[in-house]
Amino acid sequence: MLKLLVRIRLPLFAGAAALLLILITNRAFAFVPEDLERLKASKNCPGCDLRGANLKGAQLSQAALEGANLMEANLEECDLRDAVLDDASLEKANLKKATLTGASLDNASVDRADFSGANLEDVTWFDNRVCKKGSIGVCK
Repeated sequence: MLKLLVRIRLPLFAGAAALLLILITNRAFAFVPEDLERLKASKNCPGCDLRGANLKGAQLSQAALEGANLMEANLEECDLRDAVLDDASLEKANLKKATLTGASLDNASVDRADFSGANLEDVTWFDNRVCKKGSIGVCK
């Protein structure tokens, strides 16, 4: 009888634990929908939580995103010209082929962000230096 109870309860426990882990993990990297709507409506979203948001191709020139959380966000092909991303979290963000000309990333966290093919000319980089002309994918 004990073996039967263990056989029945163990899979239930394992399933419940897996479900809890999925819920916790998804919440940890989920953006706040109201913040995404605010960004789309006004381009003014300092401190917004946009973790994992899909912003591919978004027109965000001159957006105010100081201190925003954009970890793992998809910013591929975004127009971020003259955007302010000071103190923003861009860890693991996808910025492939994004246009960041004139943007400010002063004190931003960019660990493992993908800037492949991104235009970084005249960008104020996270270490406060300005990227030179011809900075594509890498700040020169």
